Amino acid sequence: MNILHLCPDFNYADGRSYYVFLLLKYLNRNGHNVFLYTNDGDSFERLNDEKISFFTHKQLSSRTSFIKSVSLISGFVKKNNIDIIHSHHRYYELIAGAVSSFNRNKIKTVFTALSIVEKRYGIEYRSDKIIAVSNSVKQMLIEKFKINESRIVSISNFADSEEIDTINTYNQEKQQNSKNQIELLAIGRFHKDKDFATLLNAIRNLKNNNIHLNLIGEGPEETLYKKLISKYSLKAELISPKKNLKKYFQNADICILPSIIDPFPGFMLQSGLYNKPFIGSDVDGISELIVNGNNGLLFMRQDQDDLSLKIREFINNSELAKKCAENLHFEVTGKYTEKTIIPLIEKVYHNLKIDIIKP
Repeated sequence: MNILHLCPDFNYADGRSYYVFLLLKYLNRNGHNVFLYTNDGDSFERLNDEKISFFTHKQLSSRTSFIKSVSLISGFVKKNNIDIIHSHHRYYELIAGAVSSFNRNKIKTVFTALSIVEKRYGIEYRSDKIIAVSNSVKQMLIEKFKINESRIVSISNFADSEEIDTINTYNQEKQQNSKNQIELLAIGRFHKDKDFATLLNAIRNLKNNNIHLNLIGEGPEETLYKKLISKYSLKAELISPKKNLKKYFQNADICILPSIIDPFPGFMLQSGLYNKPFIGSDVDGISELIVNGNNGLLFMRQDQDDLSLKIREFINNSELAKKCAENLHFEVTGKYTEKTIIPLIEKVYHNLKIDIIKP
């Protein structure tokens, strides 16, 4: 099957890009002809490693170049005999829909809803099938955007099992250091929705000089985070996104995600994949997976004092941390990797392909 994926800003720091990369990687390995069209990005190296064809056009995300973008993608679709266009952003879905219309709807469209959004445009979510990555996203589509449930397929976000070579026991790979620091890890865009400012304030409240934070990402809140780190003399390092984050996961004692909004974060799944204790805010897709005290800890969103308590709870109770890490690892490896998710995606494509060839 020939499948074109449309995605903006294909970057290492972007969870959407990671999701799209995993789709391309495993669909390609399963024998599908997959292509990516995007405007720009910094993470094309991983596509080259997998020998995946990708194309860029700087104006693809420009609203003023909509007609040109539709013409460009239409030409690509015709040249490469594309069966399905799978988009991962609402504006790119609009482009996909226009291309499908010009082809008399012979090109089927799929859209992955990876975000919980507030603003409505009245022209989104028109694809033949919409993939919701969590129950929170599905409810948003139904209740806020009035999408018919028959057009929605629930297929969760997922992690890449190849990131770990073997199934490690809790903390087995932890790199010990002479100061016995407690290593915290947080990864995500430096955006208000991720609310890493609450994490930095929670670390300040703990007044524990042995705590060190690796905060990996980039975005508009970086200046604020630097000010907080400097103001409170925190042992925290801001790290730019990288292709391989394995060493940071292996060296982490606790993974933390303090999001205000988060549909079903990849970082949460990666924490489970690497068998690490996870603390997350009690929001959306995080609370769908994390059961407090069973496979992680939940704190009240934007409550730095509650987050401080939860960090201290894991630090002081190694048995609880071990239990939560192992339980999350069991769930993620059993339900939320490419081994279970890719066949579900392929089923969506297959069913749409049948619709194309029906008389």
